[in-house]
Amino acid sequence: MHVTRSYGWHTLAGVVLAALALFLLWPASQVFLVIFAAILLAILVDGLAALLCEHLPVPAALARAGVMLLLLVLMLVFLLLAGPRLSDELYQLGERLPRAVEQLNTLVMAQPWGRLVTDMELLERLQPSTGQVLAGLTGMFSTAFGAAINILVILFIGIYLAMQPELYLRGLLLLIPGAARGRGEEILAALAHALRWWLVGRFVSMTLVGVLTVIGLELIGLPLALVLGVIAGLLSFVPYVGPISSVIPALLIGLTISPVMPVYALLVYVLVQFTEGNFLTPLIQRYAVSLPPAVLLSAQFAMGLFYGLFGVLLATPMAVVIIVLIQMLYVQGVLGYPVRVLGEHGTPKPPLQAPGRSA
Repeated sequence: MHVTRSYGWHTLAGVVLAALALFLLWPASQVFLVIFAAILLAILVDGLAALLCEHLPVPAALARAGVMLLLLVLMLVFLLLAGPRLSDELYQLGERLPRAVEQLNTLVMAQPWGRLVTDMELLERLQPSTGQVLAGLTGMFSTAFGAAINILVILFIGIYLAMQPELYLRGLLLLIPGAARGRGEEILAALAHALRWWLVGRFVSMTLVGVLTVIGLELIGLPLALVLGVIAGLLSFVPYVGPISSVIPALLIGLTISPVMPVYALLVYVLVQFTEGNFLTPLIQRYAVSLPPAVLLSAQFAMGLFYGLFGVLLATPMAVVIIVLIQMLYVQGVLGYPVRVLGEHGTPKPPLQAPGRSA
């Protein structure tokens, strides 16, 4: 689609992209990251409700309430069925991991290059002092408390946004000048479309990875298969970095069983990722949003540098937003080049009528 160049589009593109850059660099922008996570939750609920409305003649508000109720019921059923075992395995994981690290340390020290590390006194330098351990525990407690508060805020804001998305979208469109309101509506529709399909792809992948990992670890007889599978499923929300990180606990637990168990565990994780990448991905690739690996890793590194783990979790959807804005505001709006917008599979429909237009 060719868009006529104009001074107005130059100004609008510059303002939006500059505001986005300032937002990412502003120290207090973590507040907006929480809001962004709530928006992602609302988009997921709205997308599932839209699918429900396509098959059942129910009002949109009732469909959204039904989706949220269904998600809550599924979560409660999972906790009732698997909660006791998951809690027990999580406790055992906390007890076994330190022993596994000590066993790994002993194994390393038994090697010639391990003794070289000891002779260089590097190991002593890396070992934390008592004060450092206490400071680390305090930091972990404060981080966990802050994460719990963030989750509650995300849930509350996400529920309110999901129940009345039109209200907030119309208010946002009112901030755009009337001449550009139609284009702003298209950009919001493209953003919602891209993020919705990225979320669909991620959560389908998370479910498959979690289930297959539990099955595979059970088959090889590795203890704590359920909690390790849940960890693998949750961490697969972060492309590339998450799957690699999820292997480490399984390898350490396997080391406490036998020298060959880590090899079997590694094979399970490799087979799961092979299945996900070669069978699931082609099925959802027609609709799901995918980004080049270099773009994803760069976004994860940058967001992690500024915002830590929370930034890494939101790096990919934030990259989706930035790319769509650049494509539509700058490439199409300023340069006038036709380009396929990220996540575009056909023409996405506007999420709502602009204020002042007839429905």
